[in-house]
Amino acid sequence: MRQQLFSPRNSLGQNFLIDRKVFDRILDQLSLDKNDALVEIGMGPGLLSRELARKTGMYLGCEIDQRFQAFHLELFAGLDVNAFFIYEDALKTDFSLYSEEIAAYERLLVFSNLPYYITTDLILKMLRDFPQAEQMLFMIEKAALNRLLAYPGSKAYGPLAIISSLWGEWRELMTVSGPSFDPAPRTTSSLYSLIAGEDSVYKKTASEVRFQKFTAAVLGNRRKTLANALMYTKMQEELVREKLNLFIRQENLSENVRAESLTAQQFVRLYRTVMDLT
Repeated sequence: MRQQLFSPRNSLGQNFLIDRKVFDRILDQLSLDKNDALVEIGMGPGLLSRELARKTGMYLGCEIDQRFQAFHLELFAGLDVNAFFIYEDALKTDFSLYSEEIAAYERLLVFSNLPYYITTDLILKMLRDFPQAEQMLFMIEKAALNRLLAYPGSKAYGPLAIISSLWGEWRELMTVSGPSFDPAPRTTSSLYSLIAGEDSVYKKTASEVRFQKFTAAVLGNRRKTLANALMYTKMQEELVREKLNLFIRQENLSENVRAESLTAQQFVRLYRTVMDLT
């Protein structure tokens, strides 16, 4: 990389993982074999990507920085791997184009070393685009963990905490210090695994675009009563209040309850009641 004069771009939040111990922990956690498909978001220079591709049956890498394209061609040259590369913004990528290739494998896993500024958006997109995944593994800056692990009523409680907890269970694997990256960030990161939950109505709903938009819109008015927060739905006020009253009775809640105090499971039940889903 240095020979080819690559310099990390601050605008893309580029801090490249270079620590062999962390590489090994990631590989061990994913436990890949040729029956697996793996999606990696943010390949960077591709050193870890190369090892991932060699161990898995299908590798799909997405990298926004097109400067790496020629570098990756050289890095992967001569390898007998089933690998696909996308050089565009993962938040705008249509991953459904690869659904047939992915479906041919027993397991799907997702890995990403997340830039801080897209943590929420990218995790939510992965849950929408890959609801069939068995595990997702993310390198997350410590500063973003309050949004990830927030509880009802807290300031950081929002769509990321709600939707990801419905989809699966977060497990912290290790803390990763700044020197494990190049350039070394001032912040500390954590490697977190999201293990898919049982295929229930909660997990299925968490992957729905409509539910994710519903949750974001309702929590956009978090300090209002739930009745007022729901007015965004553009449904007739009387109809909204009728369905909300049903939900409040079923959940044994106060009439002045606020959206920020609902559990993740209550958000699903609210959504299904208001949207009249059975």
